[in-house]
Amino acid sequence: MEGWRPSGTVLVTGGTGALGAQVARWLARNGAEHLLLTSRRGPDAEGAAELREELTALGARVTIESCDVSDRSALAELLDRVPAEHPLTAVMHTA
Repeated sequence: MEGWRPSGTVLVTGGTGALGAQVARWLARNGAEHLLLTSRRGPDAEGAAELREELTALGARVTIESCDVSDRSALAELLDRVPAEHPLTAVMHTA
């Protein structure tokens, strides 16, 4: 995606899994301001803490949340917590 610089909040569903983590790394390397990574286990997922550290070192603000994105009300609650200073601008669905 040449020429696209991710701004605001980018939601990565399945963000702590293998594919989601690779997408998050790409986003962070390309200037993402805020990454919202979701998975069913969220911050308790294996490797989540290390991934947060890696992405933060690349310059991204990182939030890792537990959320079943197939549950509409849980997803709505998650989206309501997206910070106003970093509005949702993109969704990468890797769940």
